[in-house]
Amino acid sequence: MAALLTYRQKWQLAIRLLLLYSPLLLYINLPEPVRNPAKLVEIFPIIGVVILIALVLYFIWIVVTDWIQNQLFRWFGEDFLLDFNWGAMILTMLISLGLALSYAQVYQWLTSAVFSLIFQIDTVQQRAPLFGPEVAAYLQRVNTVFNMVVMLSAFYLTILSRSFQQLKDVQLRAERSEKEAALSQVEALKNQLSPHFLFNSLSILTSMVHEDADLSEQYIKQLSRVYRYILEQRDQQLVTLKTEIEFIESYTFLLQIRFENKFDVRIELSPAQQNQYRIAPLSLQLLVENAVKHNRMSVQEPLHIRIYGQDEELVIENPWLPRDQPEVSTGLGLQNIVNRYVLLTRRPVWYGHLNEFFIVKIPLLT
Repeated sequence: MAALLTYRQKWQLAIRLLLLYSPLLLYINLPEPVRNPAKLVEIFPIIGVVILIALVLYFIWIVVTDWIQNQLFRWFGEDFLLDFNWGAMILTMLISLGLALSYAQVYQWLTSAVFSLIFQIDTVQQRAPLFGPEVAAYLQRVNTVFNMVVMLSAFYLTILSRSFQQLKDVQLRAERSEKEAALSQVEALKNQLSPHFLFNSLSILTSMVHEDADLSEQYIKQLSRVYRYILEQRDQQLVTLKTEIEFIESYTFLLQIRFENKFDVRIELSPAQQNQYRIAPLSLQLLVENAVKHNRMSVQEPLHIRIYGQDEELVIENPWLPRDQPEVSTGLGLQNIVNRYVLLTRRPVWYGHLNEFFIVKIPLLT
């Protein structure tokens, strides 16, 4: 169902009509001697009153036009006045003609009433008429035609304003739907972290709990830190870089126990950088997990992941060492990060192969 225009939009349309047509109407209706700039100054208050009355009437007639159009949309459908058909054109002309004639009557009555209050009636009657009967009749016909044009303009400007508003609403709904879809995907991927990672971590803990009690205790502490972070930060849009680095250190500790001497993460960020910038939570975890998942590693050829800052970007770099039997990749991990940063900043996430490395660049936010 089409919605009525707001009062602000109606006033804007009224002002547009006034700016479009008032100079020409004044030029046509003013007698030749009064068009002199010196004479215009003398009757400027009268012109001001006339323009003010016209503005108020334009607004009222736009309100009426808007209501009429809304009724037509309800009766004939929202495309009735937008499609090219003779019925809509004839109906538009008849409505505009009716509005123009009624506008002329109300405008004449209002101006006469206002001027009778401003000036003494006897003084007005003593003045010589500015126009003869024939000129006055001609000007009345010209003004009727202009009123018709004004009402037609008001009719179509109202339709255009409503169509533009509907287009904006459609765009906002599309953007909102896109954002909700991205957030749903982010939430789903966050939820996937817990069961898979917990299963692997508990399996490792079970195998080493009887072999090294001290290491098992450290493992449990780091595992609890990881899950505390997941529970506390999963609903946050941004966290400080320092908080994410502390999390990734605990996460890396767990992976190093799992892969022993085959895996390492080097963090090359100053304390000032870590305190200054913010990133989306769990971004580093997804990238480290991707690197482990898709690259081979061994004691002779360990996987080194390097994390450092460069030109207000966080760079995550690792050698490109594809497995002999590659893991099935859905591509959701990287797309997750891209979608999240689309909602946070206009600066894009970049990733790709460069020489023998796979590199991801994440915008650092302040």
